[in-house]
Amino acid sequence: MKSFLRSWYHSFPIQLVILHLKSNLFLLSIWCFFLMIGLGWFGKNFGIMYLVLTPEYLGEVDFFSFCLVGLAFGGFLVTWNISTYILHSPQFPFLASLKRPFAKFFLNNSLIPLTFLVILVWKMIDFQWFYEVWDGYRIFMNVMGFVFGIGATLIMTAMYFMLTNKDIFNYVKSELEMPPNLDKPVMPGNRAMTMAAVKKLSANSRVKSYLNESFRWRPVRDVSHYEEENILNVFRQNHVNAIVVQSVSIVLLITMGYLIENPYFRIPAAASFFILASVIVSVAGVVSYWLHKWTNLFVILLILGINFITKFDSVDYTNKAYGLDYSRLPAEYSLEDLRKFQTPELIQKDKEATIRILENWKKKNKGGQLSGKPKLVIVCTSGGGMRASLWTTQVFQQLSQETNDRFLERTALITGASGGMIGAGYYRELYRRKVYGDTIDLYHKSHIDNISKEMLNSLAFTVVSNDIFLPWGRFEDNGMYYPKDRGYIFEWQMNKNLGGILDVRIKDYAEPEQKADVPMMFFTPALANDGRKMIISPQGVSYMTQPPHGVHFPEEIGYDGIDFGRMFSDHKPYDLKLTSAIRANASFPFILPNVVLPSEPRIELVDAGFMDNRGMGGAFRFVNVFRDWIKKNTGGVVFVLVNGNDPTKEKNRAKPGFIDSFTNPLGVMGNIVDIQDYEQDVALNYVIDLLGDDFVEFVPFTYIAGDGTYRASMSLRLTEREKIDVINAYYNKENQESLRRLKKLLR
Repeated sequence: MKSFLRSWYHSFPIQLVILHLKSNLFLLSIWCFFLMIGLGWFGKNFGIMYLVLTPEYLGEVDFFSFCLVGLAFGGFLVTWNISTYILHSPQFPFLASLKRPFAKFFLNNSLIPLTFLVILVWKMIDFQWFYEVWDGYRIFMNVMGFVFGIGATLIMTAMYFMLTNKDIFNYVKSELEMPPNLDKPVMPGNRAMTMAAVKKLSANSRVKSYLNESFRWRPVRDVSHYEEENILNVFRQNHVNAIVVQSVSIVLLITMGYLIENPYFRIPAAASFFILASVIVSVAGVVSYWLHKWTNLFVILLILGINFITKFDSVDYTNKAYGLDYSRLPAEYSLEDLRKFQTPELIQKDKEATIRILENWKKKNKGGQLSGKPKLVIVCTSGGGMRASLWTTQVFQQLSQETNDRFLERTALITGASGGMIGAGYYRELYRRKVYGDTIDLYHKSHIDNISKEMLNSLAFTVVSNDIFLPWGRFEDNGMYYPKDRGYIFEWQMNKNLGGILDVRIKDYAEPEQKADVPMMFFTPALANDGRKMIISPQGVSYMTQPPHGVHFPEEIGYDGIDFGRMFSDHKPYDLKLTSAIRANASFPFILPNVVLPSEPRIELVDAGFMDNRGMGGAFRFVNVFRDWIKKNTGGVVFVLVNGNDPTKEKNRAKPGFIDSFTNPLGVMGNIVDIQDYEQDVALNYVIDLLGDDFVEFVPFTYIAGDGTYRASMSLRLTEREKIDVINAYYNKENQESLRRLKKLLR
């Protein structure tokens, strides 16, 4: 047993694993990263694991989509082996004495990839069976597609190396001289490997046996009888072929990034992940081979250099709000300039204009309960990715059907964040088109199917194939040119999924809102600069930019909001595309780029959820501003709360460890939504005190997972099981009770 363990320890595969643990932690970390994704330990709430476990191509998850991922994974596997071969093959000079040295290195270096592959395939099967609820034959064909793709890549790579690589027998038999292009180091800045260096490295080698292509163990041979130049030639020539394979990965990725709109070139995001990983591994291997101990300094200087270069206007990598005119002088953003847009006169003017809207709302909603005055409905919808989009659409559709469209007729205002506003914006546009004569069935199942179509694949693909290299494609809209990046592809994919129905501009809602044909809608993305809200609406909304009494105490009460239309009045603000307003409201960091506005200093917009994830803050302020009109002209206010998350759910209270305790004070920053809930509970009490207990109603519709524990992710892609769970949540006991209450209030 002791002898067996010693032989096992000194085998080439085990020694390579030890070498990776000692010297290749960065390259090894890439395997760990993919493993964490596959197991759901990283990015589970955002659905990143779906990209790997159920890849999609041309709208289908099938043999071919898995095959493409397999091809890319095979390429990553080859590239990883090439990089480690370049870096470490001289430490094992016996390889040069073997036929097909790279093939033998590849085989013996497969312990880590094989372990990863077994775990990944097992997780694929488990996920598709349990979460996608697919039959065994479909799962089998998917896995076979993945395996077939890997095999195809390995066969093509083997053929290339067999045709181009030379081993020591080629040099010994023909006494070939070193080719001129290999007479010098393969890489600039790297000293040529000498035989003395090889022997010095090999002296520490503990390898006694290796596995050959027939899967048989063979003892390591002594290479001292070979000419040193022949051994070095083998390694150098193998390295040249390795660089060719690495270059192909980079060119392929950039080319596909330029063709992001073509669905045939938009490969599964998982495939693009593996191609990007191939590029990273290639660059890491080459830089390390070039620079040795200078590698870390080079990486730091490279990052600082990129940051410095991208500060110049000539390198325009920032995301824009499509429809805005960026050719004009930027708007000044300062406290002094904000006061110009929010004077008492302007605020009064905007209030009067909004009261006219409310008067039109009243005319359309005469009649009601007891007092004869209609209830004014305000909808607050929360963020939460596609889960919130689907949930909001489901609630809007069901409430409209159950109330014979009185739900949206009685609704004066819709506010919210992120995914919830995507669903609300979509359904409001359907409603607008029906009001103005389009033959649209508001209750058709296709609307639920459309809003739940996946968007994550195209977004992730664009990140790794385009954005990471700085966007260089351009497109034209309204006479302006904007860079193509993941913000662009998000809007393009969203509009495509919804049948092009959101291809409108916010000015198209000015008249319908003024006539009260559709509810008003406030998009309120947050400013990354200082936390203020940018209030986007086709109406003047200066009264929303500070608390009502702020106009009387400008020094004591500051501005926490900005009227988008007024601040950017010289930049065609109302030509802003609706999809851009929706995206700015849902720009979760890293998933979507910050939206940069034409101002000085530069304003960057991020997800509205950072300041008000349920839209209740804006709704409460609106009620406060118009409380006198509401008391006089309505039978009360009904807040319909469409929650993509259960705000009453108990959070994890596990006992912290030492590191957790050390970082615990920072944990409050990760509970921003919970903090908002607490603050809005306080604000809710102020509203009740302001209007009276009998004048305010809160009707929640909350998504709660069917089994009480498993909850749909906040991803831009949902599994079939998650879609069913979100749709069915409407029929649970609590939501049905809310439905009965709402129907009674709207009679």
